[in-house]
Amino acid sequence: MKSPLYIACALLICSAARAAAPSNESIEKLLVVTGSEKMVAAVQGQMEQAMKAGMAQAFKNQKLDADAQQTAEALGKRITADLQEELSWDKLKPIYIQVYIESFTQEEIDGLIAFYDSPAGKAYVAKMPVVMQKTMVLMQQRIGPMMQKMQKSIQETAQEVQAAKQKKDAAAAGQAPAPATPQ
Repeated sequence: MKSPLYIACALLICSAARAAAPSNESIEKLLVVTGSEKMVAAVQGQMEQAMKAGMAQAFKNQKLDADAQQTAEALGKRITADLQEELSWDKLKPIYIQVYIESFTQEEIDGLIAFYDSPAGKAYVAKMPVVMQKTMVLMQQRIGPMMQKMQKSIQETAQEVQAAKQKKDAAAAGQAPAPATPQ
């Protein structure tokens, strides 16, 4: 009778070991082979460029005197410094490690490392920035017309609501409804 019990315990121990949480060292290796630090730096750079473009847009039609220009530049530098500090790899790396520990087993991390160390994995890491950039361009091309269509639908619906309200108000007052005016 002891044999089946021992076998069951051994199986439970083996399955628990297989599902063990990954080590920090293995996650750090995965972060290296996936180029996570470089990706974070690239995202940080994109955010800085977006911030600069936003500031340029905000001040586009304003003629700033020297003091105002200096103030705007100082703001840009402060925001850039804050971005660099808050999104630094030193601050983000522990977050990545925590999330990976909570999300993957050691066996899965080992498999990911094996993939990213392979030629296909290295190609994936090397080509993903270009893939993401091309995807964003194509998505923006789709989103522009979609936004115009949505705005048109919103305007048409607002006109329908206004016409229905006028009709209801006119009926309540015992009058003929006024024609809806297109906007």
